[in-house]
Amino acid sequence: MITMGRMDPNSHEALLRRRAAGTLTWRGPGLMLFARAALAIGAQGVFAGIFALRSSPTPWRDAEPWLPVYGTLIDAGCLALLWWLTRKEGIRLIDLVGFERARLVGDLLLGLALIPVCLVFILVGVYATGWLIYGTLTPPYFSGPLPLPAALYGLLVWPFIWGLTEQMTYNGYLMARFQVLCRRTSVVVAIVALVWSLQHAFMPLTFDPKFMAFRLLSPIPESIFVTLLYLRIRRLLPLALSHALMDGATVLIGTVLPLMRR
Repeated sequence: MITMGRMDPNSHEALLRRRAAGTLTWRGPGLMLFARAALAIGAQGVFAGIFALRSSPTPWRDAEPWLPVYGTLIDAGCLALLWWLTRKEGIRLIDLVGFERARLVGDLLLGLALIPVCLVFILVGVYATGWLIYGTLTPPYFSGPLPLPAALYGLLVWPFIWGLTEQMTYNGYLMARFQVLCRRTSVVVAIVALVWSLQHAFMPLTFDPKFMAFRLLSPIPESIFVTLLYLRIRRLLPLALSHALMDGATVLIGTVLPLMRR
């Protein structure tokens, strides 16, 4: 794709050139592959430490519902790593997004249109995995009570940072680069979709094997769909928008509305 007379720095062709020049290797994507899962454990540990300092008898468990708040710590670490890795390639962090002003309205409309489609894949994953692991179509959910300011942050701020950062990580960075390095798209989709789903087992980390298995398996249909869609459209903004709005709705239903009913 050519934009304003120059090649998109994150296009397949540009990545092929950087691979040939030696500025794109397996090292960066290999480091980034499990970064969000590792950062999730660390961020939850920070909040657990705060609860421990406040004499909580179960600090790790008390930190679990705070994912919509400490999730921004995960994103901050992830963005810092992406900035460092893209700089080593000679491009900017924003180049992973592939933003084009001329397509802004179309991207926003596409993002809204994607929500019902994505919900189908999400619900299929949730119901199928819930039935497989728990024998029910209503598996447990990790949300818990939060103070109103934290709940509003999780509704109004966290989803938009989270949606964009996650799409930049798995599609804009990992998917695009593994496709160039591995050359077998089916293998790349399987790797990225599985690792993307795996991170959910650590968000939050509950040490409950059944719940972690549920969190690992249930996002797989949606992860496969989104990675394949990215390869088709090669634009992140629609995916980030639909991602953010769905996460925001989850916080609204699971955390904010119960507070308002009290």
